[in-house]
Amino acid sequence: MNINTIINIVLIAVLVICAWQGYKKGIIMGIIEVLVIILSLYGAQLLSDTFSYEVIPVLKPFVSGYMEAQVERTAFTEFGYTPDDQGNFNVPLSMTDLLVQQPGHEEAIAKNTFAGLGLYDDMADTLAGRVMAYSQENDASLSSSVVTIACQAVTWYGGFLLAFIIVFAVLTVIVNIPNLSFKIPYVGIVNDIGGIAIGLFTGLLFCSILVWVCQFAGLLLSEQTLRGTGLAAFLMDKNLLANYITL
Repeated sequence: MNINTIINIVLIAVLVICAWQGYKKGIIMGIIEVLVIILSLYGAQLLSDTFSYEVIPVLKPFVSGYMEAQVERTAFTEFGYTPDDQGNFNVPLSMTDLLVQQPGHEEAIAKNTFAGLGLYDDMADTLAGRVMAYSQENDASLSSSVVTIACQAVTWYGGFLLAFIIVFAVLTVIVNIPNLSFKIPYVGIVNDIGGIAIGLFTGLLFCSILVWVCQFAGLLLSEQTLRGTGLAAFLMDKNLLANYITL
C-alpha cells in the first residue's frame, strides 16, 4: 500500500466518520458543530495575532545562526557553486558581495531557503514575498529578513494551530455539556439527509485543516506526493481556509 493510498483512506475515513456523526446528530447539531469550527478558526487567528509576536524575541536567538547558514548555503547554490565532500562551499566572495555583483536573486534565495526547510511552494512564495517587503521597509539584509520572517511564521502558525486545538476543545465541551439532541420534529428524513450533508461539510473542513498542516511538513510528506492524492489535491487547490488563516 503506497503513501497516496494511505492518505486517501485517511481523508475518506474522516469524511465517512463526520457524515455518520452528522446522521446521528441531525441537521441542527451539525450546524452548531460547523459554527464551533468557524469560531475556533476565528478565535485562533485572534489569539495568534495578539500573542504570537511576543515569542519572537525569545525564539530569534535560537534560530538565527541556523537560518543564516541556510540562507548562505542556498545563495551559493543559487549562484552555481557546489559544496565539497565535507559540505563546505569554497567561494571567493561573501554572499553579500555576490548579491551586490548579481542583484535580483534575493527573492529566489528566500523562497528556496524556506522550501529547503520543508515548506510547500505556495507557503514558500508567500514568505519570500514577506521577506522582500520587510527588507525594503527596514533596509535589512537578506539573512536578517529571512530570520525575522521565519520567526514570525513559526510563532504565528504554531500559535494558530495550538490556539485552534484549545478553543475547539473548549467550545466542543461547552456545546456538549447539556447533552441535548436537537431534531426537527416530524421530518426525520430532513434531519437525516441534512445531518449527513452538514457532516460531510464538517469533514471537508477537518480534511482542509489536515492538508493545511501538511504544507509545513514537506520534509516528511512532499507536495508532489500530496498532490498525487485526488482529494488532497482538490483541497489544496480550493484552499477552503484561505479566508481564515492569514498571517
